[in-house]
Amino acid sequence: MNEDMNPGVVPEKAIGVEALPVTSYWTDISRRFLKNKIAVIGLIILLVILFLCVAAPLFTPYDPIMDMDLAHVMLRPGSEGHPLGTDHLGRDIWCRLLYGGRTSVVTGLSVALISGIFGVTIGLISGYFGGLLETLLMRFTDIMLSFPFMVLAIAIMAVLGSSQRNIILSLAIVGWPGFARMTRGQVLSLKSTEYVEAAKVAGFSHLRIIFGHILPNCMGTVIIQATLAVGGAILSAAGLAYLGLGVDAAAPEWGMMLSQGKSYLRSASFLTTIPGIAISLTVLSMNWIGDGLRDAFDPKMRK
Repeated sequence: MNEDMNPGVVPEKAIGVEALPVTSYWTDISRRFLKNKIAVIGLIILLVILFLCVAAPLFTPYDPIMDMDLAHVMLRPGSEGHPLGTDHLGRDIWCRLLYGGRTSVVTGLSVALISGIFGVTIGLISGYFGGLLETLLMRFTDIMLSFPFMVLAIAIMAVLGSSQRNIILSLAIVGWPGFARMTRGQVLSLKSTEYVEAAKVAGFSHLRIIFGHILPNCMGTVIIQATLAVGGAILSAAGLAYLGLGVDAAAPEWGMMLSQGKSYLRSASFLTTIPGIAISLTVLSMNWIGDGLRDAFDPKMRK
């Protein structure tokens, strides 16, 4: 009898289609992330900030370093031709804010990338192989974690000197232990799973097991950690610049703008308020995105 003519017979291809919708792993994560309104707001804020910074020449006619007007210093926000006012050298604050965002965001992304690569590698090696190698690597990690974060970064900057490259290097040096500790914990829980044991029995090489089976299952946690690390690096870089250990004084950078404006807190508080708001919005948006990713990657929330 024709299946189409018999309402009691379900076509073979239709079995389970409605009960078990087929969605990919990343599609499932994206859907859960987009349901988190705070995370979406953070993503929108971050995208707007990135767009303004990348396309800075389209939104300001001034040069952040060369265009100084000593006849119009510390103009209040809303002044004609200067929507956010001017600084103590007559430079447009809106212009320096946009170009300074480039420096701060690049610093945050670079620190997260470098510390992530090094820390994840240490965590994978120590967690997978164990033994004496794990003991040595983890004790070294513990030593690094025992030092106060900013104190160690300041000490490294004092040795290397002030520049954006050295800021990135110093923050990456003090930032990798967090990635290493987190990755090791993930590897310890994954290396005893059935699919890893099956790969060992099948004769797969250690590198293939680590990068083909273990690392992909750690990527969710790594991405979350990296997202939060970007915000932390931006905040730390601003702190170093505020202490005079940042980029060149003439270069546009949010922390340097804070440092230069602290001398005028009473007469022109907007010199510090404006870059402070930019830093806060960027770090807050990264933290919101990180929280949203944490919930999206949580296996307990998967249906």
